[in-house]
Amino acid sequence: FCDDIRELERVVLLKVVDGKWMDHIDEMDELKNGIGLRAYGQKDPVVQYRIEGGDMFADMINQIQLEVTKIMMHVVKANKDIKRQAAASITGESLDNSIASSINAVGESNVPQNGSSTEKAKPIVNEGPKVGRNDPCPCGSGKKYKNCCGKN
Repeated sequence: FCDDIRELERVVLLKVVDGKWMDHIDEMDELKNGIGLRAYGQKDPVVQYRIEGGDMFADMINQIQLEVTKIMMHVVKANKDIKRQAAASITGESLDNSIASSINAVGESNVPQNGSSTEKAKPIVNEGPKVGRNDPCPCGSGKKYKNCCGKN
């Protein structure tokens, strides 16, 4: 089983890297074609090409990691569903009952312990009088509120 997962991981990784690398090459060609316009903005095109190319490469690496992880997690989830179906057929229990028991087990694990219940967070309410913009600041700095804590 472990060897099958490793082989699948290798195939998925090669396929995703191949696709993302082709996209990266196309993006780099587009960057090369448009980089000359950066000189009009008083920026060195060579430096901008290096910076943006590096950013695009890092983005490609992140996309590869995300895509491979997403595909592998779908495979693992599908594998668990297949195992659950096989176990249900062996035990003679219907699949709906096994799913319902799984849902109940998850629901029971989310019940708060020790009789505590989850409460809504109460909003913060200002208890003092509203401070005017030209009044002294309540922080005690001696400045007007509009020039101290009321400055946005």
